[in-house]
Amino acid sequence: MSAIATIPTTRKALLPLIRVAVCTVLFDLLFWERLPGLNFALFNLLISGFLVQRYTWRGLSNAARWSLLASVVAGTMVYIHDSLIAIFASIVTLGAATAFAHEPRLRSLFVAGLQGAANFLLTPVKAVSRLDRLAPAKGAPRSGLRWMKLGVLPAALLLLFTQLYRAGNPKFDALTAGFMNGLFEFFEDFFAEVLTEHMLFMVFGAVLCGALVLHVVPDAVVRMEQGWKDALVRTRIRSPHWMAPRSMDPLERERRMGMILLVAVNLLLAVVNAIDIDWVWFGFEVPLDFSLKQFVHEGTWMLIISMLLSMFLLMYLFRRNQNFYLRSKGLKMLAIAWVMQNFILGISVFLRNYHYISFHGLAYKRVGVIVFLVLVLVGLITLYIKIRDRKSLFYLARVNGWAAFIMLVGLSTVDWDSAIVRFNLAHWNQGEIDVDNYLAMSDKVLPLLYANIDKVEAQMAKHSQNAVRWVDHLDIQDFRRALDAKRGSFDARYVNAHWQESSLADRRTARALSALGEGPSQ
Repeated sequence: MSAIATIPTTRKALLPLIRVAVCTVLFDLLFWERLPGLNFALFNLLISGFLVQRYTWRGLSNAARWSLLASVVAGTMVYIHDSLIAIFASIVTLGAATAFAHEPRLRSLFVAGLQGAANFLLTPVKAVSRLDRLAPAKGAPRSGLRWMKLGVLPAALLLLFTQLYRAGNPKFDALTAGFMNGLFEFFEDFFAEVLTEHMLFMVFGAVLCGALVLHVVPDAVVRMEQGWKDALVRTRIRSPHWMAPRSMDPLERERRMGMILLVAVNLLLAVVNAIDIDWVWFGFEVPLDFSLKQFVHEGTWMLIISMLLSMFLLMYLFRRNQNFYLRSKGLKMLAIAWVMQNFILGISVFLRNYHYISFHGLAYKRVGVIVFLVLVLVGLITLYIKIRDRKSLFYLARVNGWAAFIMLVGLSTVDWDSAIVRFNLAHWNQGEIDVDNYLAMSDKVLPLLYANIDKVEAQMAKHSQNAVRWVDHLDIQDFRRALDAKRGSFDARYVNAHWQESSLADRRTARALSALGEGPSQ
């Protein structure tokens, strides 16, 4: 009877192990010595299927459902576009989806990140601690596992102290040299034979799969988040009746300091905004001997940093009881005015970047500035809501985290390499386009460059007439040879690619090159 009674427990313990084992085998099949491609889409679908099968679609929170859909979209975009941003989005969205699925009470992405990291770190610890549950309740297997667990730590500590004593005592070192050297040789041979690169990859895959499909982390992180609310709540600290009432002097001094500071910076920023509106917003032209690069690169980032500092300062001023102080209405009005002025400054920064793109063309950093600026402007809007409606810092982190999440998924849906090359090939200012950057793009742009080689040559010719030449490729034949070498690398990779690495982007590229007579030799 006792043996029969142990069967459900053993089966219950084996079921998660089976899930992890299946996931690990498929992870190894999809990713070992394979480049990104179809494998990301399939793996995201696999983990999504495991989670839905375990919790059911109705059992998942709204955050988990949207994150799972986002992970499927991002994984699919890896297959469609084969871009770095899609790969990054696929990893981030899958991690968020598993954290929200395992813990439906989670609300914010940064806490979900903590939960996922803790789950990953604790998975191998939990696996080792529960090894003996896989064996029958009684008998040699379970006893053997228990003794093995008990013996590992003492053996490791004994080895550590032996090495310390050998280092500190030459005679003891000579006494134990033969045994210890033989032991280390044994371990070296053992690790060389057993712990190969592939085996270590499998171990990593097992830990990763365990963290994705199992929930082993305690709910301490979630309970911590449960205490954080979107709306600020005033907590009164009541003094004993026999004590004098607390003074409002510290809060009043802070209010006055904030008023003086906000009046000064509002006036300062008003001057900056007036200059930018007159100079940058309407009829902007690049003067002679004017460094547009300094104007955008250094000037833009300085202004973005100033906006971030403004946000941190306002978050500091409007913390705790200052939000509920009856005399802080004027401070709030000045703070809201500063937020609005920073929003105007953000528009000016966007226009600086726009003018730079209209003069020099598109590049990843210029797209990145726009993306970062949009997130900063969203942060300013949420900061305005925080001050107006007495919202908490948790509200800011939660809303802005989801804004960045949505932005990341949206970015993964665009083939940025092709979009940048198309824009630059059609650019009016041919002499200011970075033709070297064409060769730094991914293989997806090869058909575009071959089909528009005459435009590249025209851009080189225009750049050769500039007083300052800052590109390396000014000879179309050299550019063509570099392009052919890039195509040759693509041909070799495409012909030898495994099915796990296949992508729609590579297929489109090969088809377009073949139509142009530049495809891989058949």
